[in-house]
Amino acid sequence: LFAFDVGYEIDLQLLDTKLLSIVLQPTSGKKGAALHEKRAASQPRLLPMEDVPPLFSEAGRTQATFYDFGSISIRFCWSLGQDVHDIEELPQLSQRLYALDLERQARERIVELTRKIETAIAHPRLSPLVEDYYLFIIEELREPWSAEELYKQLRADFAQILRFEAAPLSLVQQEEATRSKISYYSNDLVLLDWNAALIFDSDYADTANLLERLNVELLEARYLDAQLDKSLNEYRRLVHTRPQWYFPLRTPYKTVVQDLGELRIEASLLAECVDNSLKIIGDQYLAGVYSAAANRFYLREREIIIERKLDILTSLYQLLIDRIRTAQSQMLELAIILLILIEILMPLFNRLLAK
Repeated sequence: LFAFDVGYEIDLQLLDTKLLSIVLQPTSGKKGAALHEKRAASQPRLLPMEDVPPLFSEAGRTQATFYDFGSISIRFCWSLGQDVHDIEELPQLSQRLYALDLERQARERIVELTRKIETAIAHPRLSPLVEDYYLFIIEELREPWSAEELYKQLRADFAQILRFEAAPLSLVQQEEATRSKISYYSNDLVLLDWNAALIFDSDYADTANLLERLNVELLEARYLDAQLDKSLNEYRRLVHTRPQWYFPLRTPYKTVVQDLGELRIEASLLAECVDNSLKIIGDQYLAGVYSAAANRFYLREREIIIERKLDILTSLYQLLIDRIRTAQSQMLELAIILLILIEILMPLFNRLLAK
């Protein structure tokens, strides 16, 4: 999965007129989940794309997922089929997959897509940031295994897969890589790490879609963080400049102030849009997956950092405004003093002219 930020927002209804996309259906409600009504207008859109060269004997499939808050996710998918005969072969496969130059291929597809749908994107601009995530999905095994037995017997292999390592990991690293473990039935298992997840479940679509959206959410958090850093540097430069005399009714920091306002609005709208796109309230299983994955992605920590930076920017903004108001007040005071002097001196000047 490769997530990209392509603009402020995407008009999904206008997108439908340009591409033969499919509305992503809400979560299925399996595993006892509570269904939620969602408007098709805001539902993400799926676009099947061309096949890619095979990783083994079968060609891979690609698809793009469009989100209304300005993000596109490119998904590469290969079926293992009969090429992998044992789970112990998966660590070598994970290294082979990680070594492919998929990010370049994903970016090429994004550039082509954004060119086709440019009019459907508000303020189009492709961010250099990209967020990738890998899913290893096992639908079934030759022999029936419970999730707990599978975890105990193959934890070392699973840890290698999740960390893309060639050699077996230490017990400490095995525990760290596989500590985020979630099961619903006795025969399903999800292991979540910071850059990959392993899903053992025949009914995996909702979990995979949720992790794809979380990957997009992480990208947007990184994008906002980078924009705030840029604004902070700009504010620091302005704060350290010497105070000037500012004319009344003139705001020299108008552009910077507008940028800050847009960032604050974008942060709030993005959080709202992502929450609306997930809609997992009442679904205990997916809520558990979301919570565990968000913890592995350090999403809450990133949100706290973003909030702190917004508070710093607000303080710096207030400092600049206070500086402007002080300077403008001094200008007004000088103007008043000059007017008083003129009023005093004008009669004397008139008398001199009369003589």
